[in-house]
Amino acid sequence: MSGTPASSSSGITGFIEIFEGRLNKMKLHLKEELGKAKSDRDRKNMRRLISDARKLNKTLKEMRNANTKLCPHCGEKL
Repeated sequence: MSGTPASSSSGITGFIEIFEGRLNKMKLHLKEELGKAKSDRDRKNMRRLISDARKLNKTLKEMRNANTKLCPHCGEKL
């Protein structure tokens, strides 16, 4: 059953585009919030958006690194 891990990793990476879309939406909402006057901003919402965006960005980085092929000699990206 060595084929099973490869298929599960390819299934996970299929969500990269969806996660990128969500991250872009979060950034847009954050920009809208930052466009408001400082007294009108919802600070709790901004903090939640920032923390969620950071977590999602970290997840996306891990997913992209799982897809990249590395040189067997030096370990650099090909």
